[in-house]
Amino acid sequence: MYKLDTVVWEITLQCNIHCLHCGSSADYNTRNNELSTNEAIDLIEQLADLGCKRVVLSGGEPFLRQDWATLSLRIKDLGMHVSYISNGYIINDDIVDLLKIIQPVGISFSLDGSNAETHDYIRGKKGVFERCISALKKTTNAGLYSSAVTSVHKKNINELEGILEILLENGVCAWQVQTATPQGRMPKELALNDDEYYKLAAFISENRKKYNNLIKIYDADCVGYYSSKLDGLYNTNWKGCQAGLQVLGIESDGTVKGCLSLHGEPFIEGNIREKSLSEIWNSKCGFEYNRRFSPKFLKGICKDCKWGAICRGGCTEKAVTCTGSPYESPYCLYNYEKTHDKS
Repeated sequence: MYKLDTVVWEITLQCNIHCLHCGSSADYNTRNNELSTNEAIDLIEQLADLGCKRVVLSGGEPFLRQDWATLSLRIKDLGMHVSYISNGYIINDDIVDLLKIIQPVGISFSLDGSNAETHDYIRGKKGVFERCISALKKTTNAGLYSSAVTSVHKKNINELEGILEILLENGVCAWQVQTATPQGRMPKELALNDDEYYKLAAFISENRKKYNNLIKIYDADCVGYYSSKLDGLYNTNWKGCQAGLQVLGIESDGTVKGCLSLHGEPFIEGNIREKSLSEIWNSKCGFEYNRRFSPKFLKGICKDCKWGAICRGGCTEKAVTCTGSPYESPYCLYNYEKTHDKS
């Protein structure tokens, strides 16, 4: 059977900012009927029983949930790693003191611009840039493993050098760079075109080697795949989307998916209020788009690709959003190089 490794858990959909590229359309209100503390603790115990190794707490903004520390400590007590994805806006000394007790394996802050004008515009609220930089400094100075994540689209594709400079100046350990997907609040016209996408991958490849001893730069699952020209990219070893194979996404009301970024009824596997997590994970009919994959399902540019059986159509979220099929990703380095004859 499939072995669960990592869970990304949206512990609340409530958020204190209003990002233009938010795929979840999170806002100032919580989702109706979010899990209670007791239900969340029970879920954590079920994750431990399934052998889960790492739980990533996200949102919304995870630190807006009043019991985030209680949940975090229970995750640690049961032998799992805990980490966070945050916008950094409410990180203060009290939260940092709690984080020092919890000792998460990582705290990722979203940084989408090299200056306040860009970042605050993307995040939909003035002062967010300053608060994010402050959060990075507070957590780094406290000896916590702090990292950044940047969602790249047309509004910030030209600010990557500046963002990297900020991260280096503040001693940030790692940086995940990903492409923003046109779903939720993000309009299609902001999505990267083919040339911008390849420019992004080239930036990651070049700077990953250049600054390897100072900061670890990661290309997310949505950046790839199988380039023969760009060295050092994670996706040259891409083995396909792991949603429902090693990874789970759980929404704040207990809804279970292979990945939180997969929207729509076809990707809902169940709810922990109706079935145990074990029943959902071990269902013979669950996560069919990945567990019953066959190369014959591949479409479009992926159909006759020599990497198709391994790559499996790239990032499922990106493929579904951009092409309507889980089995054809438009963001493919191999295809770009083949069609553009990059030398």
